[in-house]
Amino acid sequence: MNLNLQINKLLKKFETGNKLESYKELQKIFKKNKQNNLLRYNLAVVQQQLNLNEEARLNYNYLIKIEKNLKAMINLYNIDIIESRYKEALDTINKILKLEQIDNVHKDKAFVFYKLNRIKESKEICIFYLKKNDKDLVSLNIIGQCLFHEGKYDESIKIFEKILEIDPKNLSALNSLGRTYHEKREAVKAEKYYLKALEINKLSFYVLNNIAGFYREELNYDKAINYYEQALSINPNNAYIYNNLSKIYFDLNNHKEAKKNSFKAMEMKRDDGDIKKTLSFIYLKDHDFDKGWNYFEGRLDLDDFVKKNDYVQKLNNKIYRLNIVKNKKNKFLIVREQGVGDEILYSSMYEDVLEDLENTMIECDPRLLNLFRRSFPKYRNSFVELGNITNNETKFKEIDYVLYAGSLGRYYRKNINNFHNKSFIKIDEINFENIKNKLSIYQKQFKIGISWKSFNNRYAIDKSLNLKDFENLFNLSDCDILNLQYGDVKDEIYKFNKNSKNKLLTVKDIDLYNDFDSIASLLKSLDIFITISNSTAHLAGSLGVKTILIKPENYALFHYWNQKTDKTPWYNSIKLIEKNKFLSKIEVLNNFLDI
Repeated sequence: MNLNLQINKLLKKFETGNKLESYKELQKIFKKNKQNNLLRYNLAVVQQQLNLNEEARLNYNYLIKIEKNLKAMINLYNIDIIESRYKEALDTINKILKLEQIDNVHKDKAFVFYKLNRIKESKEICIFYLKKNDKDLVSLNIIGQCLFHEGKYDESIKIFEKILEIDPKNLSALNSLGRTYHEKREAVKAEKYYLKALEINKLSFYVLNNIAGFYREELNYDKAINYYEQALSINPNNAYIYNNLSKIYFDLNNHKEAKKNSFKAMEMKRDDGDIKKTLSFIYLKDHDFDKGWNYFEGRLDLDDFVKKNDYVQKLNNKIYRLNIVKNKKNKFLIVREQGVGDEILYSSMYEDVLEDLENTMIECDPRLLNLFRRSFPKYRNSFVELGNITNNETKFKEIDYVLYAGSLGRYYRKNINNFHNKSFIKIDEINFENIKNKLSIYQKQFKIGISWKSFNNRYAIDKSLNLKDFENLFNLSDCDILNLQYGDVKDEIYKFNKNSKNKLLTVKDIDLYNDFDSIASLLKSLDIFITISNSTAHLAGSLGVKTILIKPENYALFHYWNQKTDKTPWYNSIKLIEKNKFLSKIEVLNNFLDI
């Protein structure tokens, strides 16, 4: 049979029949005809459809090197986009545009710019095409995604609705509306748009993946698993779906099934940061800290980690990778990661590392500088404000190695016995006396502090409560209840106090967002602190303040709160409680306070 006819027959069989069998037959033909570049290209396309991206990548790169094959270049950058390798995708796109000006490639460049957080440049490309055609759906969609990224949800909704006016069955717009309404925590509308998208195309891998993610966050795990499994039936070699299934089984405390799915994912994507992070959470919850911390290093490859650390490329060139930290000669820099809460958590290991590494500097949030210098007096000169070294080229050149604070666990918390179970942050005694004087006007037997909101986090709404959820607490007649909630909550407190017999009290002249010295003194003045997961919770734990921490839903839990008991090894004074139990049982408070 003619080779081309044979290839076309197999490609048709691939589209309509047994894909894996067709692929294997195509491979056999290719082994005998490796010089046939058209055959190599078709093989790569099949590999890409089967999610065998590494194999496809090798063939595309060969074709690009041999003949600058434009189709291969386009398919290659699409693989990079799927795998979140946006810088690599942009490099390939720029190479294509030097060879030929292609509108669709320009639009893909706009999408990549959006993913790289280069929003202005992304919008400029889209606006150029929309001036030519104000119904350009691709450009409208990317503009909508940019607005979503900027948190302008209502504006993005208008864009996606405009797309649906032009094309009522536009999957991308329906999917994006589901995502946007879910971000606004309007679950009914989010579900409506996801289901509409599914009605249009029941075999859309992306829609199935997104609706499964929606149901996971709505705690409807059965539906989530069902949709992920449907997605796998369409794309059986997709590591990300196995990883998502692992997250669900982890939420359900089925660690055996979670690990099984994670390891399947790792077989396909051995170096994927998100898969490693999922595995790290499983092992950390099991208190298998050695394995947990090793996998936790995968977070450094995550796209969202890179976005939160603008100078990450510069730092990564100096990351310390050895398994031990005994080093007397080289100069080290420890940098914070994520928010202030995580910074306080990982500071519990600062004394350990400063004892081992004599020539070490630690950058910290300026609000924490005095706290750290006071708490670690022997090493007070080791602490500098964030950016003091990383933003100073001369100082940074003197640094030999960089360690992220979250990486210290793999050296200093390898097993449960390595946790010190003691307070490690020290208050300013003069400030403490001033706070006690301010509180002297409150004469009830117990002083209870509360914090009920989290801000600036993807899961902030899911972690947060409202003041009405504390009604049982306000019914306790012998307690003064003090506000430790940072952020703009004045109106909320005013409305609550209008209808509450026992008022929420705010101590005057304390900046609950910036003045960590005064916040620490206020916390130390309490009999008990009740809080959701936020930075003040970490400060309370580091001070040894009796604390009830109301855990967020499983999918929004961080490793330090995600424990099998009501205790966390990080803070001995914190008692963990499920949100539903807190809302229904005031006895938890009574038992902890011994009222």
